[in-house]
Amino acid sequence: MKLHLGCGQRYFEGYVNIDYPPSEHTVMEKLIADKYANITELYYEPSSIDEVRLHHVFEHFSRPEACALLSNWHTWLKSGGILDIEVPDFELTAKAALKRFGDPKLRFVALRHLFGSHEAHWAVHYEGYSFKLLGQMLENFGFVVKEEKRNKHKGTYNIEVIATKSNTKLSSTELEQRARKWLTNFLVDESEQNLLEAWMDKHRALVNLQKQIK
Repeated sequence: MKLHLGCGQRYFEGYVNIDYPPSEHTVMEKLIADKYANITELYYEPSSIDEVRLHHVFEHFSRPEACALLSNWHTWLKSGGILDIEVPDFELTAKAALKRFGDPKLRFVALRHLFGSHEAHWAVHYEGYSFKLLGQMLENFGFVVKEEKRNKHKGTYNIEVIATKSNTKLSSTELEQRARKWLTNFLVDESEQNLLEAWMDKHRALVNLQKQIK
């Protein structure tokens, strides 16, 4: 089984195309998903999925939520299973937004690409990803990066990282430890331990939701 999460109006044959219910969309005229659901509320049996694919979806989740999703996908995927993520290219897009000369329109488009389109509650971007940041994050959660791609679409810059689940199976405890390790990188200093615990509470809530759904 292969999952295409947050499919929008892009239908991929051979995948289960999943998106938010129609009630959550405000500008899409035609929805083509096979299944309508909140991505954070999906559940699949451990080691039952061959591929998880998402294009311009991952950046819509906060850091604790993104860590929880990677933990869940690591659990769902078979050993060697594929994780394919495309997100805005923070580095090139930030350069376009800060460019002093050139077409002002492109600067506005770049700002939208960095922070989201804002037409719905979910249309906000929470993280700025580069090849290095996304690659390190995936490796932290037990994935091996196999391929990196760049593309440009209507004046926007994007990166795609394709990784596979390593042969090392991580337990729920180990995945939580890795989430803590990753989120610790974003602390200003050790005085922010309460902030880290708040992030971890949010992370656990999403991971534990899997157990409740099961």
